[in-house]
Amino acid sequence: MGGSQGCDLAIALRLLGHSVTFSDDALPPEIEESLRNHHLLPVALGWFPERISTTLDAVILASHVKADNPEIKKALELKIPILSFPEFIYQHSTDQQRIVIAGSHGKTMITALLIHVLTYYKRKFDFVTTAVPEGQLRVRLSNAPLIIIESQDHRCSAVDATPAFIAYQHHIGVIPGIEWQPSSDYPTKEVYLQQFNLFGGSTPKGGSLVYFELDSVVAALPKMDKPDVTYISYKTHPSDVQAGQEYLLTPDKKRLALRIQGKHNLQNISAALETLKKIGITQEHFYQAISSFEGIRN
Repeated sequence: MGGSQGCDLAIALRLLGHSVTFSDDALPPEIEESLRNHHLLPVALGWFPERISTTLDAVILASHVKADNPEIKKALELKIPILSFPEFIYQHSTDQQRIVIAGSHGKTMITALLIHVLTYYKRKFDFVTTAVPEGQLRVRLSNAPLIIIESQDHRCSAVDATPAFIAYQHHIGVIPGIEWQPSSDYPTKEVYLQQFNLFGGSTPKGGSLVYFELDSVVAALPKMDKPDVTYISYKTHPSDVQAGQEYLLTPDKKRLALRIQGKHNLQNISAALETLKKIGITQEHFYQAISSFEGIRN
């Protein structure tokens, strides 16, 4: 499968009792250590089509794996299901409520805020993220009723051109900001923005879309008018700085000391607050939990 998230997905599936093999042509030290700790190291680095057989239920691809990969070719020959990482996560979470954080920036921090608050209140949930929650993997899978997904904006895989954030099929979508950068997936700004139009338009009946209204690109997205969807805008959360310490200003005029600072983090806090309100975390409970949030580590 490859990649850091692919590594953590392999481990998460192993922990669920599945028989899993993992392959890649290069292993950064941190991935190698994680695989070794879970007794899941590849036999050797590289790609080995002889390991692909009809005994496999599926092959799961990381986004960077090339279309001419010999293992993919063998799986196609044997008609073994080939799933992208997002497609597999979606299939695994069909009975869960899916919160998908999309956009060009802010995703990791918003996801970390959601994980922190839900963990604080001991809520049962799964997640997919690029940051590593303390003492955990980037992927956690179970039979929890909810999954938090930090989605990347690249295509799902070399054999699936669907943008990853659309493939997860959200119930609650979050768009913190959009900024186009030229890439092979999205050669023009128009092509890139169209994907977020599709994302907003794919919000299901009864679903919600949380978006940053001060981002002019996000605010101008079409298809934000479905009558059976709840649209929730947010701004930069009010704050005050005294002697270098940032304080969150709550609606009841309280000042809450923060361990993270800056305008972008205040925007991310607002996004997390509005998202969590949709799943039963009250404003008061959010503020109680957020004061102990210390940020993220990669």
